[in-house]
Amino acid sequence: MTTLLLIRHGIAEDPRPGQRDADRALTREGWAKTRAAMRGLVARGYMPTRGFSSPYRRAMETMICLQEAAGAFPMETSLMVLPETRPALADLWLRGLAAEADGVLVLVSHQPFLGELVFHLTGRSLEVKKASCTVIRWEAGAWRFEGQHQPSELRHGS
Repeated sequence: MTTLLLIRHGIAEDPRPGQRDADRALTREGWAKTRAAMRGLVARGYMPTRGFSSPYRRAMETMICLQEAAGAFPMETSLMVLPETRPALADLWLRGLAAEADGVLVLVSHQPFLGELVFHLTGRSLEVKKASCTVIRWEAGAWRFEGQHQPSELRHGS
């Protein structure tokens, strides 16, 4: 069985004139709240076995927060979790990953992609807040919604 953790990046700086969206970093508050949320996620027993992050700076920094909390695990950036990725394409990619091995896969990405992906995989329409985690399981050839952890809930559990 594969568990999929879909995490939205933490609070990022506002865009500055001339700055590429991909270069926006987590704010000081974003780092603090995301670190606390990722500690709370790990405290709930979610130990990643492999991670994929959007190559956008704020997503990679969110993945760093998770690695600080969980310890090192294989992580790479992936174009399959960019904001403009089509959920159906990501689904095919994820099915391939789930078929390779059981474990806890983490995807750190953006809105609206994550919300669209959750809907595509499970039929559920959810609000996906910054530093939240939606849990989905691959069982018997299908994706099954397990739950969603809000960032404030995760921070208070850390």
